[in-house]
Amino acid sequence: MGLLDFLKKRTATPEVPPEPAPPAPGWDAIESAFAELYPGQKARHWAHNGVMRMHDLRNPPENPFDGVSIYDGGSFWHYVSFGLSDLYARESNDDWSGFGYEFTFRLAKSGEAEPPLWPINVMGSLGRAVFTGSAFGPGHSVNMVKPLDGPGSESAVTAVLLTKDPGLEQVRETPHGKLAFLLIHGVQGSVRERALAEGAENVLTEIRRGNPELATRI
Repeated sequence: MGLLDFLKKRTATPEVPPEPAPPAPGWDAIESAFAELYPGQKARHWAHNGVMRMHDLRNPPENPFDGVSIYDGGSFWHYVSFGLSDLYARESNDDWSGFGYEFTFRLAKSGEAEPPLWPINVMGSLGRAVFTGSAFGPGHSVNMVKPLDGPGSESAVTAVLLTKDPGLEQVRETPHGKLAFLLIHGVQGSVRERALAEGAENVLTEIRRGNPELATRI
């Protein structure tokens, strides 16, 4: 080794170990709930590549979620958001964690090896509405106007009904307050019209007879 090589070695910048991730008791509570549904399963995870919600001062934030996990439910893909509840520290002033719920979505499989990402767009659209003052709960419905699976689709599924996620109906106690899981179920516009006239839960009861998992079918 020559003198120049020796000096380069001596003056090299030492590697700085990455900072550990901040504690996230709220995040852990969501993962714990899904670990009960899917024991031993490692979820696929979609992470927001822009400004993280916890650092975004815009209203609504660029993306309402810091991430979305996707579990393999066998006949469907099961999505859950991270961002509407208090993930890292207690911010809410009542008994609920953040807005009190996270969105979920169940998509019936159609032969694909990997879960489609368009349900994350649907969840994100409703998530941004939450941050601007919209309040959602079981029995609510939303006209999304266009096909849920994106531009160019000929699907007639253009609306959603909201209800408790099957298997996650119980409100959870977390370190940051109570947490519920609100399922987004895609339906045709005509089904939403029936839900408005007859009650969403009445229509969902009928849907469950042939689709107990309430997996959206495109």
